[in-house]
Amino acid sequence: MTHGPRHGQPPYPPGPYGPPPSAPPRNPGVPALVAALIGLGGLVVGCFGGLMVGVAGSGDPAPQVTVTQAAAPAPSTPKAEIPPKAQASPEDSKLPEVESKPKTVKLPDFAGQNAAVAQDWLVDRGWDRAEDIEFGSSDTLDTFVVLPQNWWVTDQSHKPGSTVKVGTKIVLTCSKKRP
Repeated sequence: MTHGPRHGQPPYPPGPYGPPPSAPPRNPGVPALVAALIGLGGLVVGCFGGLMVGVAGSGDPAPQVTVTQAAAPAPSTPKAEIPPKAQASPEDSKLPEVESKPKTVKLPDFAGQNAAVAQDWLVDRGWDRAEDIEFGSSDTLDTFVVLPQNWWVTDQSHKPGSTVKVGTKIVLTCSKKRP
């Protein structure tokens, strides 16, 4: 017994859809090499034409401006002389040192608040969003706080009601579960 098509029979079993469609005839249009050469020629002509326009435009003389009337010189004002004793010396230019007291803030209880709201409260009072505020996670599966708006504060590094200097590192422990 032989398998496969017999001479003169199609290599597929006859079915309800008939034989597969034949490949479309090749279009003998312009070969790709000729098309590429025509495109390259157009590019060269365009660049050369632009270069010629630039060269022709640069030969135009610049407009000349002539002044027919000279401006009158400004009247000179006498300079006030500073007496030698009144001149400032480098030692006199030092400003008195003023001790600036660091700003302190009384912290609220952030527990139960949205972490983004707590962060904004601290930033509004002078904390740096990137340097002074850290977030920690109390969840076992979600260990990084990426978007504070999706987290809730469960604990904070400084007790609620404590007075803290602005810029002190604050750690807010958060959970994804809303309290």
